[in-house]
Amino acid sequence: MQIKTLDFFKIPEGVRIPFFGGKIYNLISGLERKYITNLSIDDFALNTTERDEKIIVSLTSFPARIDTVGYAIKSLFNQTVKPDKIILWLATEQFKNTALPELLEQLKLKGLEIRFCEDLKSHKKYYYSLKEQKQNELVITYDDDIIYPENSIQKLLKYHKKFPNAIITNRAQKATSLNGKFTPYNTWKVWTSYGVKKPSHELFPSTGGGTLYPFGAINQEAFNISALTENAFSADDLWMRFMSALNKTPIVKTAKNHRTFTVTENSQTESLQVQNCIGGENDVVLEKLSTLYPNAVKTILGDID
Repeated sequence: MQIKTLDFFKIPEGVRIPFFGGKIYNLISGLERKYITNLSIDDFALNTTERDEKIIVSLTSFPARIDTVGYAIKSLFNQTVKPDKIILWLATEQFKNTALPELLEQLKLKGLEIRFCEDLKSHKKYYYSLKEQKQNELVITYDDDIIYPENSIQKLLKYHKKFPNAIITNRAQKATSLNGKFTPYNTWKVWTSYGVKKPSHELFPSTGGGTLYPFGAINQEAFNISALTENAFSADDLWMRFMSALNKTPIVKTAKNHRTFTVTENSQTESLQVQNCIGGENDVVLEKLSTLYPNAVKTILGDID
């Protein structure tokens, strides 16, 4: 039985309510963390019925979050539409002498797969699952520090049925450009109607917010380890958008805006977002990828200029 998260009461991302906005967020987040902590896993189960397309949920984590990733995974078990698999990718070197938390051991009994691999940082969440993806599989990527609404997968599938060849995402930013070049990343908007009613090339999905990849959506260049480590090792979202643009795969968003996510407690103490967004690292990566993959830039900016 699914718990009901409190998404309806959350403030949409991009809306600022001085003083009270923070109070509301802290109150709702606290309640959701309590719910997911106390939620029994006795009834958790993966899908066992036949489907035309299997749903593979894929995420990764690292030592600083390994004690809290179980709460994100509980929320992914707790979906109105059950996945067929949930795979947690962990770097072998990071965990070779580390005992996993008891919660993860319990979730393994419910079907969670924990697989060890080479350390590709945040790229691990998509890299191995998409590399192994079969024609009848949908891969959905998530982050390790968010308590997801129980209808997250349901929303993605609704739009996948309408646009089966598009990448479907719950959160995305609209790229903007000037004179054929991307404007600074921190000027891009999350609240936008682009890509909601029809596919768009202007959007950059947030892979951790819940992003669905149909078979063939990503170019094989995505698995070029030397290219991704040299040019976008700390920016998997940007890398993946360029890799989908190489295949001319459009993006569809499930809503004009999404409600601000509840993050697992203390999960933001180590985050790439500060480095990438505030520190300007994303702009450096955009310039590198634009130089390397000009055809991808033409696809993304084709609807803009």
